[in-house]
Amino acid sequence: MNDPCKRGLLYRLLSVAACAVWLLCPVGKVCAAGEPLGPLIQTTTPEDEWLGLVHLGLLETAENYNGDTSQSIRNVMPAVVQIRTGNLLGSGIILEIREDSLLIASNRHQLAGQEFSLVRLYNGAEVSARRLYLSDSVDVGFILADISQLSYERRARLRSVSVKSGCNTQLGRGSEIFMVGSTDGVASNISEGVVADPWYYFDEFGSHMIYNYCKAKPGMSGGGTFDVHGHCVGMITGGHDDETASLPMESILAEWNRIP
Repeated sequence: MNDPCKRGLLYRLLSVAACAVWLLCPVGKVCAAGEPLGPLIQTTTPEDEWLGLVHLGLLETAENYNGDTSQSIRNVMPAVVQIRTGNLLGSGIILEIREDSLLIASNRHQLAGQEFSLVRLYNGAEVSARRLYLSDSVDVGFILADISQLSYERRARLRSVSVKSGCNTQLGRGSEIFMVGSTDGVASNISEGVVADPWYYFDEFGSHMIYNYCKAKPGMSGGGTFDVHGHCVGMITGGHDDETASLPMESILAEWNRIP
């Protein structure tokens, strides 16, 4: 399987298979043909199920390989959030789901003014968040949202964005993309367009960006830019009329790796 954008599917299938084997063959039981399996179902709690989803990495947005953009949009919506910091309202994307917290990325200009952030999630919850790190080189920052008070059922409806490093390199001029932001409600603002240049230097941002022919409303900054399969390839950072600039995912990941 050479396509780096499709390797995630194999991982998911193997993970699901591993869960099935664990349920059918509990530790200490021999599951050979013709031998009794013993109990086929072990009692689990919502917490057990949640921890399994987190540690097996099964909370990424589903990848859509048939290129149906409408389905990809539905898949990624639970990974987009709305962030209120002081008087600023913007968007963000969930990069990582942890046991009791969410690592969220947004624009530095959205997060720099105030320490306190209120995050609205796609499952309807509102949670508090604290600032972790602001980049001094590109327009991105990271916050950690507290989900410890949410029920496990509500947590299980959240998703993190699907990130595959090879997908950015496959973007070219004319590649179809879509954007999801949270100006009017969580993941409620959606626009579709094409890439004008996948690696364009903008003086106003002082960095290379994905230059798109795609509309974006104020407040969508910090939301996700996705390819037609639902992989997150960047973050909405600025726009004017029918043109937008998205910070490439590789730049976001480089800053993510600098978090202490």
